[in-house]
Amino acid sequence: MRILFVTSVSASHLAPMVPLAWALRAAGHDVRVACDADTAPGALALGLTVVRVSADGDFARRHRESVRGVPGEPYYRERDALPRMFADRALAMLDGLTALVDRWRPHAVVHEPVAFAAEAVAAARDIPTLRHLWGPDLLGTPPGAWLRQRARELVTAEAPGAVWPSREFTLDPCPAPLQRPGPGTAVPVRYVPVDWPGTVPGWLLDPPRSPRVCVTWGTFADGMPGGHPLMRAVRALPRLGLEAVLVARAEDLAPLGELPAGVRAVTGVPLHAVLPACTAVVHHGGSNTALGAVVRGLPQLVVSDTFERALNAQRLAETGAALHLEAREAGADPDAVAAAASRLAGDERHARAAAELRGLALSRPSPAQVAGGFEELLAQWPVPGAPITEGA
Repeated sequence: MRILFVTSVSASHLAPMVPLAWALRAAGHDVRVACDADTAPGALALGLTVVRVSADGDFARRHRESVRGVPGEPYYRERDALPRMFADRALAMLDGLTALVDRWRPHAVVHEPVAFAAEAVAAARDIPTLRHLWGPDLLGTPPGAWLRQRARELVTAEAPGAVWPSREFTLDPCPAPLQRPGPGTAVPVRYVPVDWPGTVPGWLLDPPRSPRVCVTWGTFADGMPGGHPLMRAVRALPRLGLEAVLVARAEDLAPLGELPAGVRAVTGVPLHAVLPACTAVVHHGGSNTALGAVVRGLPQLVVSDTFERALNAQRLAETGAALHLEAREAGADPDAVAAAASRLAGDERHARAAAELRGLALSRPSPAQVAGGFEELLAQWPVPGAPITEGA
């Protein structure tokens, strides 16, 4: 079969789908990734075959300019800012994606939740559609459902012929206690962490002398004065007897200056290679980081700054495997993050809850198992008017 994966905005949206793409390719299917200019370099770095269907890029700059940057006030300057950005990206991809689908004729389209161009093109061509989640389904929340509806409205206003899927499968990598079900028929799949290639330093193989905490704030921590609160809080961790490993981009490390003893900073090291050497994780609430910690059985402290990251944090906290602070709380009290991290690392209840959650995560079908049953899965889809019968 020919299977088209579609992503936009950021390669971090693609990462949860990569193990399934690899598994389908290993099973003999023809797999390609359609994406925009922002995502193409990351998709290539992850070893996938890429078709760039839009030259549109610079989403990070637009996002940064749309963020209010004032703690305690709404995150975005305008209510429509985020759906507008997603709709604009979809509109930029529509023509190129339609041309690719008409020429390559995929048997299925797998896409991440905000790749709205994929939904529209697949629905117009009656192609089975599978929405691959990052983590807890934001579309199962009122803000997420509104975001999807509003983005679709904005696309339809510019492309009046746009249609949307009446049915979809939802590939769900999230253990049941974390999930908030959204639209679509759920298909469970195990989350497998994927990061960019990198070199692992030898010291990560040595046992830590004190509880080791991984700190990371992802790649979309723009918009708050002085950066994400975690940038400031990391200095306080050694004073509480914790060793900190800071995983960040080089451009984020430069403003921090010289770090105190007890804080190691690493760049170019895959996060999934750092986590096994740690006792706990302190992060921004991104789904890849959250689920990466879940499959390692690590307790987490989440300092969230958007509704999606707050959803991840709340679901984790409800299991007992995490503590949750909002960014404005952490920004108001410089010691709040360090104090919470100390509680997290020192309380066995969080470790036990994290271990239980890990067991549930690893019990889900592997990407290879899902790939092995992919043809049977698609057979549940209503037969299109002009079925594609030839092979890849």
